[in-house]
Amino acid sequence: MNMTEIKTTQDSVKSYYGFGHFHPKWLQCLNHRWALITVVCLQVFIAGMLVNGFDTVTVSSVEKRFHLKSTEIGAFPACEEVSAAITGFLASYYAGQRHKGKFLATGAAATGIGAIIYALPHFFAGQYHPASPITNYTDLCMAKPSSFAAEICQEEGSRSNTFVRNFFFVFILGQIIIGAGNNLLWNIGCAYVDENVHPTSSAMYLAAMLTLSTVGPSVGLQLASRVLRMYVDSPASAPEGLTILDPRWIGAWWICFLIAGVGLLIISIPLYGFPRHLPNYEKYKKMRQEKANETSKIDYEYGYTIKDMLKASKELVTNKPYMLLVGGLVSQYVTVSGLGYFLIKIFEAQFRMPAYQAGPILSYIALGGGAGGMLMGGVVMKLFKMNGVKAAQLAFFLGIVDTIAAATFLAGCPNLPFAGVNSPYSANLITDTPKLGEPILAATCNSGCMCDDVKYNPICGVDGTTYFSPCHAGCSSSIYVPQYYTYAYLNCSCIKKENNLTSAFDARGGLCSASCSLLTPFYVGLTIYVLASSAKIVSAMEAILRSVPESQRSYAMGLNWAFLRLAASMPGPIIVGIFIDQSCILWTKNCDSSSTCWVYDSKTISYYITILIAIVKTLGTICFFFSWWHHKSHQITEIENNPNQQISIKCSPPIHNDKVLLKLYESTV
Repeated sequence: MNMTEIKTTQDSVKSYYGFGHFHPKWLQCLNHRWALITVVCLQVFIAGMLVNGFDTVTVSSVEKRFHLKSTEIGAFPACEEVSAAITGFLASYYAGQRHKGKFLATGAAATGIGAIIYALPHFFAGQYHPASPITNYTDLCMAKPSSFAAEICQEEGSRSNTFVRNFFFVFILGQIIIGAGNNLLWNIGCAYVDENVHPTSSAMYLAAMLTLSTVGPSVGLQLASRVLRMYVDSPASAPEGLTILDPRWIGAWWICFLIAGVGLLIISIPLYGFPRHLPNYEKYKKMRQEKANETSKIDYEYGYTIKDMLKASKELVTNKPYMLLVGGLVSQYVTVSGLGYFLIKIFEAQFRMPAYQAGPILSYIALGGGAGGMLMGGVVMKLFKMNGVKAAQLAFFLGIVDTIAAATFLAGCPNLPFAGVNSPYSANLITDTPKLGEPILAATCNSGCMCDDVKYNPICGVDGTTYFSPCHAGCSSSIYVPQYYTYAYLNCSCIKKENNLTSAFDARGGLCSASCSLLTPFYVGLTIYVLASSAKIVSAMEAILRSVPESQRSYAMGLNWAFLRLAASMPGPIIVGIFIDQSCILWTKNCDSSSTCWVYDSKTISYYITILIAIVKTLGTICFFFSWWHHKSHQITEIENNPNQQISIKCSPPIHNDKVLLKLYESTV
């Protein structure tokens, strides 16, 4: 047997589906592009549910359960982005000439492990106590001092409270692993699919992946919203009187991450079985080479040295239209990443809407506005045959539209009266009105109730005012009303009853509620905002592709995504988290000296978010305008008119997924 025959035999063995030396014939039905596409699409779907679905809906639950601030929660996606940026650069570079399928399978397994690690704090933090773990605790008005504070902290300190915030680092670890694993899916998975399918079908398969990456988060939002209706310590029942409408309610957030983690680990098993190259790989490779030779003389294998990368980077950084477009997209993604992670929390703060209700609504807006906007942007550019100049112009005008649409976030329900927080006690003899952020919970009407040690348990008085607890409302007795799964409170000295009011009780458990007429206009405005933003991303990407030499397009896209991750997606959630924390008007101290926010000022949070969006969107729109101007004045369109010209700097990037996404993008627009 000569060397050629030996090599052919080795290549044939490598093309079998199996594990190690186990390649039975009955498994070879999976050694096909359809099997690969099916498994990869399942991975895309589950990863989308996890990263952009479950993460978003469970923010408030994790924050309340583990006594975290929004700023700290914002560090989760920031760490994920840093991990993704580093892993994407290194792993995709080294995977270029290696078994991409193994990297893809490892990415699925790593993402699954990261999701399970993220859920682990639930199992070690102990049981959730919305009121108190001590048996003789009461939050009614008492005439004598209590030692509840010392007992509560002693009990909770031994169980979870001091210990529970340390799980912050476990969450960070989980997010780092999720970011690394999920990045392998897009940096390597697209290239692996592209090289193992017919060149003319590649765009269709990649379109299926991108479609599922949009559908996955929407399904994740819907599923998580249903899971949050279950009590956090399920299968145990919620304490008597704690309902899903109670602000202290925490849903079973951890189930979402277990579902995603186990699902991705299962998906990784068949992924490990795929060979390095599927049958017909060599034929498809030859077809791709012939197609490349027809359209370009550029050598895509050149440019892996550090010297060439530095030269290409310098040329891109000094390319004014390109850098202005990148600057515009960075401004765009600061809000995309920040608002995307905290949008449900903003719904809760501005419209008093629990996460399980906000999740489905957001999923419809994300699917219709996000996917619809990208499709609209592609159709418009294809219909009008837009070049780089026109694409930059479209990005500029869409920037104006979504900057104006940012005024949508000014809409919000007015704050409801909260005694001692944003309004005075109605039965209080002292007329002091509390300043926002400086609550005055003590009043003449509850001065003899010894409420200092009482935990947050809001009740709604018949006067339409919310009180911090039954004790702060001066209530001395309560009865459980089983048909409403809540308590009714009697003899409340701080609640002023009208003479014509015939209610049998003074207050009920939970926050007061009221209708809000601005919810529908907010949905409409938010949909327009998302549509314009999504379409703008597509037009800006098109302008980027037309602002650089063809040999640098892939590297330009890779460098662009690196800027977006490090300069936008990483700080975005932290910035928004800081603004949300600054909007809090009722903090409560925990035994470990940490603070938990229970009430936000809807007007303040709407102002902060609107100002943030207006500033970054305006900066981005200015960048798009000057990019359009530079496109026109420097006649960059010669790149489009002469695609076969020789370029002095030839650099093929280590970020392989940009090549195949570029192919898909150019085929659709």
